Amino acid sequence: MREYETIYVLKPDLPADQVKTIQEKLSDIITKAQGHLLHHVDWGKRRMAYQVEKFAQAQYLYLQYLDQGASVAELERILKYDDRVLKFLTVKLQEKVNKEDRLARGGEAPQAPEEAFHEEPVYDRPPRDRYDDRRRYDGPGDDAAPSRDVADAEDDS
Repeated sequence: MREYETIYVLKPDLPADQVKTIQEKLSDIITKAQGHLLHHVDWGKRRMAYQVEKFAQAQYLYLQYLDQGASVAELERILKYDDRVLKFLTVKLQEKVNKEDRLARGGEAPQAPEEAFHEEPVYDRPPRDRYDDRRRYDGPGDDAAPSRDVADAEDDS
């Protein structure tokens, strides 16, 4: 048994009943393939890093499950051809998982990224000045670079 997580992004203007329908459809696929659903969390509407299909925001959903690998292809096929889905990504978290131990352990559902990193990052050093640390190219045509004749004359001395 393997442990997977799938994050999928839906269009932001979908009604709640359509989001619920998609969640139930994906949960049914996992259970029909003898998989076990661990978490199915709605992270809500969030701003995306770039526009996808002219949408700047999207509805983020997180799915964590145990499976032999049979349902992963079917989940991705359903997500790929559904027009309501903007993006999705499936990641294998662990290769060999003891099903009974993992189900007994349970655990909390993962937090949305902004909730996990709610504090400002701490940097080891202040950012460098924008213009002071640039390296100059002293190549041919640069008046600041000594010519080859001057350098050879200094070596001969």
